[in-house]
Amino acid sequence: MEKDMKKYIKDTYKSAIDKYEKATHQVGLWKSEEYVINKYFNKDDKIIDIGCGTGRTTFELYTRGYNNIVGLDLSKDMLKKAREINKKLKFIIEFKEGNALNMNFKDKNFDSALFSFNGLMQIPKKENRLKALKEIKRVLKPKGIFIFTTHDRDRGEEFKEFWKNEQEKWEKGIQDKRLYEYGDRITTSKNNNQELFIHLPNHKEVVNLIKEAGFNLIEDFFRSDKFNESKQVKEFSGDCQFWIVRK
Repeated sequence: MEKDMKKYIKDTYKSAIDKYEKATHQVGLWKSEEYVINKYFNKDDKIIDIGCGTGRTTFELYTRGYNNIVGLDLSKDMLKKAREINKKLKFIIEFKEGNALNMNFKDKNFDSALFSFNGLMQIPKKENRLKALKEIKRVLKPKGIFIFTTHDRDRGEEFKEFWKNEQEKWEKGIQDKRLYEYGDRITTSKNNNQELFIHLPNHKEVVNLIKEAGFNLIEDFFRSDKFNESKQVKEFSGDCQFWIVRK
């Protein structure tokens, strides 16, 4: 990942710490997250929670008996807050600073991996997202499970005109020059004013990425098709696609 974009991502999330800490205390696991975790993770799994932020999913997993868990994040500031909460709760969770593109773990080290809240798509460039997937595959044991979420730019009639206009801009070369690929957006996050980079793929794009990384797709679903999440969850996050893959 380019040094300037890495710094941009870190700076973006530095300004969002309060939001993520609030979600850690007040939002917790979504119904949809709880469903996939209960279905695919085992209590004795060694789990890596990638892009853990201040520990929203990490702490919830721990309280549910998934006690062999490591939280990984790019942001020192997010991790500082996660460690403060960890100490206050008297949990025994290791929080490590690290980049999903180059994780400092040995091969076949984890049974399961989680990258929640569309974190994979906040990595710029397809080549980097593919590198992250291959790196996650590397640290997973054989048959290891990886769960992640994305948006889907083809979902929702209200966005069709926007993406049609975006495609025309890319064809004419007049797109926002801060973007790398069609599907990229720099927008503001829900309930916050800070800028946020995210790539919005379509279904086929993610399926192809999964295959290219060498994972096997075992389940995918759009959140709102299966679950009516709480008001707090909907205020915290937009709708998304869940992906469950196996090494």
